[in-house]
Amino acid sequence: MVLRTLELFNFRNYEHLDIEFSPHRNLAIGRNAQGKSNLLESIYFLSYLRSKRARTLADLVREGHEEASVLGSIIGDGSEARVRLTVGARGRTAEVNGQKVGSSARVRGRMKCVSFDPDDLCLVKGEPGRKSGFLDETLEALGPMGAVAINQYGHALRQRNAILKVWERYGTGLEDAIGPWSRGLATYGAKMVASRLEMLRTMEEVVERLYREISQDEKKVELRYAGTFGLEDASEGEIFENMQRALDSVLVEEKRERATRVGPHRDDVEIRLGGRDARYKASQAELRTLAFCMRLAQKEHVERKTGQTPVILFDDVLSELDEGRRRRVLDLAGGESQAMLTATEATADMKRASDKTLVVDGGMISIG
Repeated sequence: MVLRTLELFNFRNYEHLDIEFSPHRNLAIGRNAQGKSNLLESIYFLSYLRSKRARTLADLVREGHEEASVLGSIIGDGSEARVRLTVGARGRTAEVNGQKVGSSARVRGRMKCVSFDPDDLCLVKGEPGRKSGFLDETLEALGPMGAVAINQYGHALRQRNAILKVWERYGTGLEDAIGPWSRGLATYGAKMVASRLEMLRTMEEVVERLYREISQDEKKVELRYAGTFGLEDASEGEIFENMQRALDSVLVEEKRERATRVGPHRDDVEIRLGGRDARYKASQAELRTLAFCMRLAQKEHVERKTGQTPVILFDDVLSELDEGRRRRVLDLAGGESQAMLTATEATADMKRASDKTLVVDGGMISIG
């Protein structure tokens, strides 16, 4: 998969940008706060229809303007598609080849990308929500079915929580009111959990193999899914039944907390290195390498399931690695992928590895 061209209008600090990328490695260099991360953010937005950095979509619009748009020409599956996303006061709209698309699930993941950024340490040592977000991001990249399950689960969760916040007004009718949303939550939650369990089974082998290649360390790596209900049986139907029983069993506590306590939104992933919980026992270098391996495993999983190679985004993270690890990461992540790298100062090996250099300065880009 290749992002051939990108055009931005009033996106962050870019008034107008029209650029063609190399199908291999592209290196964007420049001082801080010039627009390097904004460039990669626009590509991520084109893929996932959201931002990893913005509090609201309105934050993506250049100050003093009412709307922003991102237009990308994406080559994949032997054809080229032009995807435009526009965000403004009326929300977000999407077009594919000039035709408006009603459902965002049909657009999300059309362009597949994997994003490495400085916050990726949270994939190892962060709160459960950050790790669940990583798993959901991977599922969304696989195609519309994953995105639909996540959207429907989120809708059921919001409705169920809304009832729990005012449960007193339902009296003896609470279980009748909350029941349909509990079933919806379990239906889509089971799809998500079954996909996550499969994902982690395949990722564990990949993470361990890549960790050894990058770190030259033979420590065993384990990925353990820490669910909020019993997962002894891993089929989707059995997960549904287990989640239904768990939701029924904690309703009294949920009324007290006024929030749903069971489901993939509260599940966690424990990463163990050498038999010990990496959150507490791994060094900073080990944490960073594990985080890289999680992203590399995400790339391999998406590639294996879809047959398409994601575009790789490196947002100012390679400079933190020594030359040996940096070279191995570049070889593993960007060998056959289109890659976008940012750095304040490019090292000699990064320059040698790049096919196109972009100089970013105040929302303007020139070819270096």
